[in-house]
Amino acid sequence: MIAAAAHKVLVIDDELGPRESIRFLLKREYEVLCAESVDQGVAMMREANPDLIIMDIRMPRKSGIEGLREIREYDKHVSVVMLTGYGALETAQEALRLGATDYLSKPFDTNEMLRAVKRYVDRTRAERRRVGMLEDLREVNTRLVNDLANKDQQASMAQSTAEIAHDMRNPLMIVSGYVELLTNQLEDVREEVGDRLGSTDDYLEVIGQNVRRCCELAHMWQKYGKAKLNEFGPTAVADIIEDIVMGAAPLAASEDVDINYDLQPGDAVINGNKAQLLRAIHNVIANAIQAVTPPDGHVQVTCRKHEVTVDIVVADNGCGIMPEVLDHIFEPYYTTKEAGKGTGLGMAITHRIIEEHHGRVQIDTQPDEGTTVTIQLPLEGVAVSSAA
Repeated sequence: MIAAAAHKVLVIDDELGPRESIRFLLKREYEVLCAESVDQGVAMMREANPDLIIMDIRMPRKSGIEGLREIREYDKHVSVVMLTGYGALETAQEALRLGATDYLSKPFDTNEMLRAVKRYVDRTRAERRRVGMLEDLREVNTRLVNDLANKDQQASMAQSTAEIAHDMRNPLMIVSGYVELLTNQLEDVREEVGDRLGSTDDYLEVIGQNVRRCCELAHMWQKYGKAKLNEFGPTAVADIIEDIVMGAAPLAASEDVDINYDLQPGDAVINGNKAQLLRAIHNVIANAIQAVTPPDGHVQVTCRKHEVTVDIVVADNGCGIMPEVLDHIFEPYYTTKEAGKGTGLGMAITHRIIEEHHGRVQIDTQPDEGTTVTIQLPLEGVAVSSAA
């Protein structure tokens, strides 16, 4: 007996034998729907939203190729496996060009069919989750932009809302990036290694970390205007750097940039707010990644402990910063990026947070050679005057 939430497989074939064979093979693990024509199958697809469609290429009245076109007009993400029983390799290849996920020969091997069904059901569901997450992100961004357009808002509220838009985008893009990496890895290696996907747990852990980060940020925003905006305590610098570098890995991978970090020694502890420092340092690393040019672009994050301070250094070999831009780099809303690609808040947020931690931000840059950003913070237990 199958579970109520079983994944759905739609089989479209004009021949009763193959339809029933597939239904019998899959019925223990999947909800199997059967159609004897393309028109009937497309109608069932619209109603049932299956996770996988298995469709014969050669059918009377309307072929599987024609059916594939109709399916792709309605749903671009559902996996479609075409069946061919008469050796028409060119037709099967045409189906792939038109958006089919794969094709199998008739009569099919039962083990090969079971592997293909599991693989492509998982693929559809992962792709739908990724698309849904991106749609949610676009919706959130649209709402925040519309709110900022309201000129009646107080200036302080407008800036706070803009900072929310900026901060939420970073962790949510990380989540989306890891979902895409996970989807691609499942596709690339599942056939070779089956269920032995050693990286999957690591990816999911990173997703969880960044979702928790969103929750921490939301909690802080709720306290705007209250006495205890920041709760400071002993904070290990190494933990902050490792979390940020791991979280920035998808952005670096998408830009074809190498990112490395070196903690010598790794026992530096400051009196700070970890969530706020994550915001500040992530902005610097994200800027560094976007400033370099692949394939030789690299970003180096270094931590150095001194007698009363600790330096967090982010160095890149990118385009550098022009002097006229450097003069305004900590000003809110100042940006040289194209419209829609930057808010001009990243370094302003970083500067404010580091000052709240009694630290300082220093920028050394040369156009076309690279930029080094040094964040200096006082160690825990050190008087603020000693760290100045």
